[in-house]
Amino acid sequence: MARGGKRSIYLLLTFAFFSGIVGSIERLEALSHSPLHSAKSISFIATVKSDPLMSKTKVFGSRVHTASYTFLATLSRGKIDGKEYLLRIPVRITSSKSVHFLPGSRISGSGSIFSTSEKRVAALISARSTLHQISQSDPINRVAGAIRSSFRASALTIGGAGGALIPGLVLGDTSLEGSSFVTAMRRSGLTHLTAVSGENFAIIAAFILWLLQFVLKNLKWRLAITAMVLFAFIFLVRPSPSVMRASVMTAVLLIGRARGKHGSALPALGLAIGFLIMVDPFQSVDPGFALSVSATAGILLLSPRLQQFLNRFVKNEKVVELLSIPIAATIFCTPLTMALSGQLSLVALPANFLVSEVVAPITVIGFIAALISPMSIVISHALLLLCLPFASWIVLIAHSLGSLPLLSIPKGSPGAAIALIMITLVIRRMWKFVVLIVLSAIALHFLGTSGWPGRSWLVVNCDVGQGDGAVVNLGNGDAVVIDAGPDSQQIEACLQRLKISRISLLVLTHFHADHVNGLAGVLAHRSIGKIWITNNPQPELEYRQTMELLRGRVLTVVHQGQQFQFHSATTSGSITVLWPREEVEKLPSLPGDGSGINNSSIALLISLGSFSLYTSGDTEPPAQEEIARSGLIRSVDLMKISHHGSAYQYLPLLDLLHPKVALISVGSGNPYGHPAASTIAALKNRGIKVYRTDRDGAIAVDSRLRISTEKRHWWEISWG
Repeated sequence: MARGGKRSIYLLLTFAFFSGIVGSIERLEALSHSPLHSAKSISFIATVKSDPLMSKTKVFGSRVHTASYTFLATLSRGKIDGKEYLLRIPVRITSSKSVHFLPGSRISGSGSIFSTSEKRVAALISARSTLHQISQSDPINRVAGAIRSSFRASALTIGGAGGALIPGLVLGDTSLEGSSFVTAMRRSGLTHLTAVSGENFAIIAAFILWLLQFVLKNLKWRLAITAMVLFAFIFLVRPSPSVMRASVMTAVLLIGRARGKHGSALPALGLAIGFLIMVDPFQSVDPGFALSVSATAGILLLSPRLQQFLNRFVKNEKVVELLSIPIAATIFCTPLTMALSGQLSLVALPANFLVSEVVAPITVIGFIAALISPMSIVISHALLLLCLPFASWIVLIAHSLGSLPLLSIPKGSPGAAIALIMITLVIRRMWKFVVLIVLSAIALHFLGTSGWPGRSWLVVNCDVGQGDGAVVNLGNGDAVVIDAGPDSQQIEACLQRLKISRISLLVLTHFHADHVNGLAGVLAHRSIGKIWITNNPQPELEYRQTMELLRGRVLTVVHQGQQFQFHSATTSGSITVLWPREEVEKLPSLPGDGSGINNSSIALLISLGSFSLYTSGDTEPPAQEEIARSGLIRSVDLMKISHHGSAYQYLPLLDLLHPKVALISVGSGNPYGHPAASTIAALKNRGIKVYRTDRDGAIAVDSRLRISTEKRHWWEISWG
């Protein structure tokens, strides 16, 4: 090509790039200054941009928000505060009613407007009534929707985690995957297989290229046709940010393969990075984008060198390629993984190697089955049955290796620095230093937090996020459990770590979701003795769900003055109920969520030999004042601060209890400002040591008031 022609192309590309940057800036500006920010409700017309998915049941503060359908949309018209607007604003819409719109459909509805931390949208709209479809999607999305729907139906008939995995791996449809399976895949380093990734695009591309070699000899034509197939595949799996990343990175690898030069592939990677950020500026702050770029760079830069090295020991080129690609991608991604999560799965490489041979057949056979599914469900089902053994193998590896401990190191820069140092030492083959660091980590593990909670622990405040969950040790795997937190997996993990197999007494201080929604995790695999509940059966939904879980068990509604005595081979003591009184009290309500319900919380004075503990759920000053006047109060060693350390504390009660140590159960970054600065100041001014789960993790206390926290200091490394 003539030099002038090249200059013209470069100028056009430069112009297109800067035009894209200007468009991105305008888009960001529109999001930050949309009329939705100051509004509370809207009637709207919008275009659906993503498939509606059912969200998980979540706990927000004291209430359970039941599962709802959620999807992305772009508003085109809206009536806000009586004024009509022509809009082009991305939003997320949720609906408690079932919706099955395809991307591209135009809908109408009305709802309440809420702010959201999701950066890609201007607001969250919660639909108040039924959403109506105005017009259908375009033909491409209708065809893609029919394929996805029929393929999902075929996979559903197969059942099991293997059947649920196939639609996710082939088409990015994760709607059938359970949370426990996703957790196992994450812990084993196989998360990229739960949905469509660059690996799937690469496999489809390789399959198409292989087929085309029997028809076309010209490599450029084969690559062009493959690119068109991948473009169509994007619509089938939906053009989400992760899919766009995967497709563009696959294109980079194809260019590298076609040119056979790293010098061509690396500029292509740089162009891909610029293109993705230009199209979607939010990619620049997306951890997935950084990981995708790192993995691609690893495959381009390190994989060839690894292949040369491994060829000295392994003569099979296929095995060498299978080993080098995941190792290269993992090495380049490890510093980022460490910085983001503070965890490293040491089984990720063997797990990826063990499943590497089955990913391609699932992807290729599944792809064919998906295309056939609208025409013949029988043939599609038969092809999926061929995939099932391969998918079941992935499930087996995920659950087997995912149950092993993860190596935990500090998040952020320290974790990334440790990872970079280790990788550098390995690459430079400085094995003595590697062995020394590993032995030091093991020593720190056993000398540091590995013994948590210690053999002599009496009380543990579990880290359950923004909620409450405490355990009192009765010895020999027996305990008193006070509240269950907002999430069953969190409280279950804590009880498993403490090796609790029997709960002689379960206390549910009140029925707010952040105290009872994790109840299923407490009940799982454990024998339960007495169950104490409060006399206020509110809020209704959370109370009804709790009663359903406790159906058939004997419950005791406790009141002030009642006691529970316990004796075991290792400890004995008593628990005195300080609150509530027998009748539901009508106390003054303070601002906030569920003040009246908070003041019906069960308050307890627990004695374990010479050790004593006070805990009182979410009681607020009116109830705390009545407790102080009860005549049942005495000084204690340990106090669990009420209501996650909120500002609503009756300080004379604090002076009567005169604790040496205070525990605050609170979630990191919660929107309520817990714990309040005034409460922390009041505790510290009285010389009380303060420990809080948002900073210290789970907290263990023994009879000598020695504290052991689960969270590590920046220099500590542990398994978990």
